[in-house]
Amino acid sequence: MSRKVLWTIVTIAVALTGCVSTSSVLEVGRDTYSVSSTADQNASASSAREKAYLAGKEKCNKDGKLFQMIHEKSERTGYLDTTITVTFRCLDKQDREYQRPEIRTAPTTVIEDRRK
Repeated sequence: MSRKVLWTIVTIAVALTGCVSTSSVLEVGRDTYSVSSTADQNASASSAREKAYLAGKEKCNKDGKLFQMIHEKSERTGYLDTTITVTFRCLDKQDREYQRPEIRTAPTTVIEDRRK
């Protein structure tokens, strides 16, 4: 295989490889944190989701606690990028709030009732 063909293959492979960037874990309340990951158009949203969860679990493990997901938000950012934001708690195993999460899909339409 000639160098030119090899160089072309490498260039195409690099161009098609997706990139996922992850924010720092931010404290948003007592034992409560948020982290976001953004996948560009060449990376899957699931890879961004995985990176966000791994960053959260790493934070909790570092503190000697367990990861408890509170909320996950997915949104399009930029032209084809997807950002996943995970809000979570780091809890002790004996903490009464550490239990099976009740995961529900967020509504796509919210109706506000302003009658009072």
